[in-house]
Amino acid sequence: MTVLVGGVSQLYQGDLDLGRRAAERLGAEALGPGVVVEELHYGAVAVAQRLEDLRPTALILVGAAERARPPGTVQRRRVRPSTVPTEVVQHAVADAVTGYVTIDLVVDVGTGLGALPARTVTVEVEPVRTEPCEELSPEAEAGLEEALELVRTELRRLPVLELADQLRALAAEARLEPAPALEVLRELLGELRRLDEDGRWGAAFKLRDRLRRHIAEGATGDGMDGLDWSLWWALIEELDRLQASESA
Repeated sequence: MTVLVGGVSQLYQGDLDLGRRAAERLGAEALGPGVVVEELHYGAVAVAQRLEDLRPTALILVGAAERARPPGTVQRRRVRPSTVPTEVVQHAVADAVTGYVTIDLVVDVGTGLGALPARTVTVEVEPVRTEPCEELSPEAEAGLEEALELVRTELRRLPVLELADQLRALAAEARLEPAPALEVLRELLGELRRLDEDGRWGAAFKLRDRLRRHIAEGATGDGMDGLDWSLWWALIEELDRLQASESA
């Protein structure tokens, strides 16, 4: 599994250069096997070509984005695959071939060219200074620290979110007979979808405990195969790991 963390920036354009700073900081950290950190300050078409070469299973884009939020606001956004209208792609490519790059352009061009991974997340900071300048504003400096922690959290949670994606397909198969454990698993997968959308744990850990109890009681029903068992237990173990690490 390869995960690309891309710092999207416009070089030395005040707060719009935040993505480069983020990539420099994260590139110096031990983020785990398969994690690649790169500065994405070149045109969005070239970024899409890089995605086609690397074929990451997940993409995390971090940088400044102007969205009329309070200055320094930090926001995580889960990007879902969608069909981008041809005219939007054409306009985005026209902007991108000039060397222009923003988070939105990377997403639009990458989607239009079929290069954007199914799991794509953006971590955005609302800029204050957008004129040529080598320094970040105080608000962006504070936002950078929060953004870096959100990227670390995203990488930490990625294994459990990937497992949840696999289990949703299996849990929907007709071969699995109705059972208390399966019902709880589906509830748990719903909570993990909400975690993926808004970053909130909700009742995930309580549902994990109920699932473990039903498995111990043998309330799993018929139809389970080796893959089902391994993924169920892997999900429980990943949630155990995350609860310990995030509580710390």
